Amino acid sequence: MTSSSKISLEELNRKLADPSLSEQELQKYFTVDDEKSGPFNPVLAINRELVTVPATPEGRARSAALLNSANFISRLRRQAVFHNRIGSGDYKGPIIVSEGDSWFQYPFRLMDVIDQLMKNYAIFSLDAAGDTLSNMLRQAEYMDAIENTGASIFLFSGGGNDVVAGGNLAAHLFDFDPALPPEGHLRPSFETMLDDAIGMYGKLVRQVAKAFPKVQILCHGYDYTIPAKGNWLGKPMESRGIKDPDFQRAIARVMIDRFNERLSLLQSSSARLHYINCRSTVNATEWFDELHPTDTGYAKVAQKFSTLIEQFTSKAREVEHKASKARAGKSKAPSAATAAVETPARPAAAASRATDGPSGMSLHIGLNMVSAAHYAGWEGPLRACEFDASDMQEIADGLGYETKSLLTKEATRQNVISEVKRAARDLKEGDIFLISYSGHGGQLPDFNNDEDDSTDETWCLYDGQLVDDELYGLWSEFRSGVRVLVISDSCHSGTVVRAGLPNGHELANGHAVAAGIPRAMPIDVATRTFRQNRDFYARLGASITLGEGRNLTREITSPISCSVRLISGCQDNQVSLDGIGNGAFTAALISAWNHGRFNRDYAAFHRAIMMKLPPDQTPNHWQVGPRNPIYDAQTPFAI
Repeated sequence: MTSSSKISLEELNRKLADPSLSEQELQKYFTVDDEKSGPFNPVLAINRELVTVPATPEGRARSAALLNSANFISRLRRQAVFHNRIGSGDYKGPIIVSEGDSWFQYPFRLMDVIDQLMKNYAIFSLDAAGDTLSNMLRQAEYMDAIENTGASIFLFSGGGNDVVAGGNLAAHLFDFDPALPPEGHLRPSFETMLDDAIGMYGKLVRQVAKAFPKVQILCHGYDYTIPAKGNWLGKPMESRGIKDPDFQRAIARVMIDRFNERLSLLQSSSARLHYINCRSTVNATEWFDELHPTDTGYAKVAQKFSTLIEQFTSKAREVEHKASKARAGKSKAPSAATAAVETPARPAAAASRATDGPSGMSLHIGLNMVSAAHYAGWEGPLRACEFDASDMQEIADGLGYETKSLLTKEATRQNVISEVKRAARDLKEGDIFLISYSGHGGQLPDFNNDEDDSTDETWCLYDGQLVDDELYGLWSEFRSGVRVLVISDSCHSGTVVRAGLPNGHELANGHAVAAGIPRAMPIDVATRTFRQNRDFYARLGASITLGEGRNLTREITSPISCSVRLISGCQDNQVSLDGIGNGAFTAALISAWNHGRFNRDYAAFHRAIMMKLPPDQTPNHWQVGPRNPIYDAQTPFAI
């Protein structure tokens, strides 16, 4: 090619500044530097066959500056197209905001998903190749963009860096073992990495859903990538002795499947989130590299987005576009309004239910006494259990739960069981059931040989004890994908979903609890109660068949479909203290909750509660049922 047919750097800059030229027309002026590129972060190079770059320090500096600003230049070009389309007055389609990685912005070299969609839609693009989930969440530019443009649809692409371990995949693989299947070559750390990613994903989605009740959120989980001796899949696998192309491809499929499974789960427990399954969309010949489709492949993915956008557009009202207020930011700096992620103006709404999201039901049980007729003359007086139930119900009310309380004489075995069964009947995948109990905890002989200590833990309801085996049986009635949260402020409660103390304690950080009365049925009362009602408890124990063998756990012999999480007032061998305003555990929980300002996950919530209790009352955090990484990463009580 002769030098006369080349263009100069100045001419290339002018072309880049001309929004009338499509990115497809500019593709030929760029190539990709594979060695310098990161995962989902392509580094471009000038195509010197078409562009003259002076062989001088100044020429090299001008070339480098142009390439370093590729993301920003592409963003400015897209936003100019957006403003021109809106400003024409002819556009009547939906206003869309997009935030994403290189599947949404592969500058100049490929016609990515957003390039394809911009042919038909007005899209305010915040996308940047190489952007990470943590960076998008921290800077939250999409919040201002959605508000300023009046967008009705938010497109999101993120997590690709996490799926390929940010370029460090080899650290998450075992060495090749012919005896292991493809999935067996992924270390547990890979699952942990995806769990962290989906936790950030969930926070971002909830943030948008709560702030913009009419915005539809569309996301995807990528397609089956093809290892091709590249830096992100092929070479890391080869370094572990995994050299067969078909086996490499099988491992890559597992990686993509695991991420998509989490997104599907997130969709079921999120408001207006629409997960698009792109797997098996791009043909084997339609991949530009290991991680990115060709223009043809991207067009197929974009069509899936377009189909869903059209469904919403057919229902959408005509909006007064606010495009004049939307700004093309020069850098990804957090705005004052969004710097504190998930810290709302009204703290009590921190985990509140978003419009059209999953449902929440709650049951709050508090007993300040029990029936002497069943408990061998013992009424077990306590002071703060009804207060606990009322305060827990107030938290749930503020977050959008459908709530019900059962206090003292209403808290019978039949009433509690009926309410739990009602929740199991009414709740669907993605919904949540919150049940709180404040009262005495008890223990009974283990009749069905499922406890290592030969003892069943119980809740002391008004007219009889509810055994942990019965609770486990109730959980089995909930549908797959339902989240169950159990808050138990009672003695011997460490594993209830399934001895003497000093007379006074103080919570850490100055939270006082007066006269620590243990919420435990005394051993002599427990003995008399059992002997008086021996036939009842014997029949009850015999009716609960969860498998034979003391060492066979309930989870193995009788698996359940829902995900149950227990945060209890103490361990099985400890007692929980009563108080004046609240029980010690409930007081610590309310203090840690801090009117909804607590915005970390359940594990952190459990630790925060534990730090506010004395060392001889250690709250437990225990789970049973299928793992739910979305549930794990949510803020406490989030619907």
